[in-house]
Amino acid sequence: MKTSTTILGSFIAGTFLICAQNSEAQIWKKIKNEVQSRAENNIIRKSGDATDKAIDKTVNGISKGGNNSTADAGGASDDANTNSIQKVNTKKVAVSDYKNYDFVAGDKIIFEPDLSQEPDAEIPARFSLIEGNAEIESENGEKFLRMERGSHEVVAPLMNSDHYLPDQFTLEFDMMYETNDERFAYVNGFTVQFRKRGDQNFGNWPLFQFTIDNNTRGLLGAPNAHSTDFPDPLGESMKTIGKWHHVAIYVRKNIGKAYVDQYRVAVSNTLPTGAGHLALSGDAHYGFKIKNFRLAAGGDDKYNKIVTDGKFITHGILFDINKSTIKPESMGTLNEIAKMMKNHNDLKFEIDGYTDSDGSDDANLKLSQQRADAVKAKLTEMGIEASRLTSKGFGESKPIDTNETAEGKANNRRVEFVKIK
Repeated sequence: MKTSTTILGSFIAGTFLICAQNSEAQIWKKIKNEVQSRAENNIIRKSGDATDKAIDKTVNGISKGGNNSTADAGGASDDANTNSIQKVNTKKVAVSDYKNYDFVAGDKIIFEPDLSQEPDAEIPARFSLIEGNAEIESENGEKFLRMERGSHEVVAPLMNSDHYLPDQFTLEFDMMYETNDERFAYVNGFTVQFRKRGDQNFGNWPLFQFTIDNNTRGLLGAPNAHSTDFPDPLGESMKTIGKWHHVAIYVRKNIGKAYVDQYRVAVSNTLPTGAGHLALSGDAHYGFKIKNFRLAAGGDDKYNKIVTDGKFITHGILFDINKSTIKPESMGTLNEIAKMMKNHNDLKFEIDGYTDSDGSDDANLKLSQQRADAVKAKLTEMGIEASRLTSKGFGESKPIDTNETAEGKANNRRVEFVKIK
C-alpha cells in the first residue's frame, strides 16, 4: 500500500499537467484534499480500524482472485502513462470475468425505464433533470441517457413521490464517462446520492452516497466516510475512454455493498437509515452516460422461498436483447443458486423462462425456452448435475404484472425455479 509521502510526490508531479487548465489555487486545494484523504486512510488502516480492514480484505481478495480478467486497461502502469487518458478499448466483458461476483438483484422492479422508444436528442421522459443538460442518444443499437459535460450534472428517477426507496433494495446501471480532458485520468468524480424524504437540496450532502473518486477509490456511506482503494486493474480500466462500467449497489437498512464491474469495491454496516430517494451526479468537467438503469425492492433468501413457496423468482439473470446470451452481471444470482444446490443435494428444479408481451407469441415462446435452456447449461457448467435440472419456456403466458408499463414488463421478464419433488 502506498504511503502518504509517495502519494504526495505523485500528485506534485502531476500538477504540471493540471496547471495548464486550472488556477493554481484550485489545483493545490484539490491536491491537499486528495493527499489528506489518502493519508487519513493510511493512518486509520494502520491503527486497526475494523471497518476499513474488512473492506481492504474483501477488495484485496477479489483483486487476487480475479486480476486476470481485466487486462483491458491499455497496459498502463504506475509511471507517466497513468497520467494520460487511456485509448478506447472495446474488449467485451466475458461471463468468466464475473466468476466471483456475489451481487444479487432484488425481487420486484420499482423503476426500469425503457429508453428504446424515446427519440434521440430529446429530454428524457423518465428522468428528472435537476442540474445540467441531458438528452437521449443512441449507440450500437442501444439508447442511453447522456448528461452533457461543462456543468455540475444531477439527474434522478422521475417518480410520483420522493420516498420510494424501501428498507431493502438494489440499484444497477451501466455508466460511461464522457471527456476529452487530460485531467480526467486523475481528477474526476461520480456520485449516487441517497437522500432523506423531503430533501431536495441536491447540492448539499446527502444522507449517504456511493462515490467513484478519481477512478481509483470508492466510498459507500456518509459523505465524510473513508474511501477504499480500487483493485489496480479496475482503477486502470476506469481511465479507459469509451468503456461502459456496470455499477451495482445493495442496501438493507444499515448494511450496504457496492460493486463496479466484477469487483466489490465498498462495504458498510453503518449506513444511515431513512433514505427516501436517489439521484446521480457528476463532476463539472466531465459528462456521463447511463443505460440499463434498474431499481428493485427486496432480495430475500432464496432457500426460504423454496421452503415456504416451493419456488423462487429471479430478475437477476439477464440476457442480451432478443437473445439467450447470458449477461456477465447475472453471475451473482447464478453463483448464489449453484451454491445453494451444492449445499442441498436433494434440491431439483424446473427452470421456467418467461418474457413480456412484446413480439409475437411464437417468438416469445421460442425465446423463453432458449433462455431457460441457457440457464440450465450454465448451471451444469458450474458443477450442478444435469439430472437435477429441467427447463421449460412459457413465453408471455402467466404474467405476474401488467404489460402496460416498463416496470411491469420488466417484472414479467423473469426466470423461475420450481422445486421438483
